[in-house]
Amino acid sequence: MAIQCERIKKTIAALAAYGALPDGGTTRLSYTPEYLAAQEFLKQEMLAAGMLTEIDPIGNLIGSYVGSSPELPAVMSGSHLDTVPGGGNFDGALGIAAALECVRSWQEEGYRPKRTVQVIATVEEECTAFGMACFGVRVRSGEFKQQRPESITHLSGGSLAECLQAAKLPQSALQDAAVGFQKLAAFVELHIEQGADLAERGLACGVVTGIVGYDRLFLTLQGEANHAGTTSMRRRKDALAAAAEVVLGVKALAEADDRFVATVGQLSVEPNAVNIVPGKVQLSIETRAADDRVLAEVRQKLTGLLKQIADKSGIVITQDNDFHVAAVPLSEQVVKIIERSAAECGVDCQLMPSWAGHDAQIFAAGGVPTGMIFVPSINGISHAREERSDFQAVTQAVQVLEKTLKTLAEV
Repeated sequence: MAIQCERIKKTIAALAAYGALPDGGTTRLSYTPEYLAAQEFLKQEMLAAGMLTEIDPIGNLIGSYVGSSPELPAVMSGSHLDTVPGGGNFDGALGIAAALECVRSWQEEGYRPKRTVQVIATVEEECTAFGMACFGVRVRSGEFKQQRPESITHLSGGSLAECLQAAKLPQSALQDAAVGFQKLAAFVELHIEQGADLAERGLACGVVTGIVGYDRLFLTLQGEANHAGTTSMRRRKDALAAAAEVVLGVKALAEADDRFVATVGQLSVEPNAVNIVPGKVQLSIETRAADDRVLAEVRQKLTGLLKQIADKSGIVITQDNDFHVAAVPLSEQVVKIIERSAAECGVDCQLMPSWAGHDAQIFAAGGVPTGMIFVPSINGISHAREERSDFQAVTQAVQVLEKTLKTLAEV
């Protein structure tokens, strides 16, 4: 049987109801009652599609459509079930609904793949609970195996230990869920683009080649607080004026080179009073690129920019901290299979990087041959109630996913 658009719509609408807000959008945070209710709904849908289900110790839901050679490593697809506060109804949920629809269509046509195909609904990808993105999958990778749940603090108070208790999961979850990825032959995640490139080009499908890395610099600009009326302009050491030059300088660097994007997203001013020359500013600079060599090049340019501003203004600029996440290339083999599947389905697509992070990067970094399929986001809006994707494009992208999973499952 063919992929059914109406069935995908119904699944998306059903999931959106768990945590639905009066003015639109959804808040479905990990381990909350609405999250657990959505998880139970998906579990029942998986059972109805002929799948075996399990919830691993950290809370990832996995449905298995058992293959004719179940001893072989499985193929997995899916995405995250949690949302950001006031989020949209497609981010994460679409990837789960898409993978589930593939299995539903197979059950109807009586198709049984060689390899087992698993659908995963991951927990805590959005980092709204503990401030750590892709947490559920990272636990599965073994990253937190040496920690205890009471040591992982919830952003709103409490700890992971309390979340596990509420969800009736074991306190040994960080160890028990750390099964690694050795039993997987491939992972493919379908996700909304969250940008506007595909929509602007009129394409129904993006084939992701890699997930960008990012650098974060945290800086302090130290000037001299003084009276705003009695301090002449030539005598001022205005930390905020220097920070403004940093902001505009970072923007100019990024506008001149489309290989990366850059953002100054945090700014703290002291003493932050209307009649005092600002004496101290703390700010962050984040750069993202699909190639770590580009990030290293940009870091050098930023160092030069900061020195130039410090020398001219007399403001002392110090680096408080930095943070780097490496770019993650996706599997060339899986990318080619997705491209070929799109061509066979008559779906126009383009190769592109992902400028946002996803669970797929954890699988890829863990050695799993990984691919991603992007669906266009209308007006490039995501993480907001206005988040939308055209269901004609969704259906085409899910057809590409179905053919990709079939190919991978028969190898």
